[in-house]
Amino acid sequence: MLVLGLPVAASAENAAVIDDSMLTLDRAWPAVPEDHAPCLEDRITDHLTDWGNHVGDEMARWSHDHAVLRVDGRRRRAELHFGGGNDHLAFHFDSNWLFAEGKAYAKVHLDLAVQGHRFELELPGMDVSRDSYRNQDMVTVNVSVLERRF
Repeated sequence: MLVLGLPVAASAENAAVIDDSMLTLDRAWPAVPEDHAPCLEDRITDHLTDWGNHVGDEMARWSHDHAVLRVDGRRRRAELHFGGGNDHLAFHFDSNWLFAEGKAYAKVHLDLAVQGHRFELELPGMDVSRDSYRNQDMVTVNVSVLERRF
């Protein structure tokens, strides 16, 4: 049997197959669709915020609103309030926390009322950080005794 290699004229459907197979990725898919979903970091932050606020809501429910925790993960802030009392004795603890640079910065305000006499105490700003000494983990609390403002 003898097979001769004769040139075959390209038909229209052969040309379409050749053209489609020669497309580059840029021509076949000119742009990647935009993803409008939040990035992974924001989703994790939102889930931790929701979890923290869930814990805070449960604390408030169990303590009849004597202990309240609010978390704002996007701003890296938290608020913790607890206290209660009656006409003779009342105690309130309010704190605002900022988490940055591997530390927790706290502003704390205490109110104490005894027989109608009220005492307010605002503690100096403090920062709390994790540290270790000779492979022993510890927490360092720095309290600024003198505060300068400009």
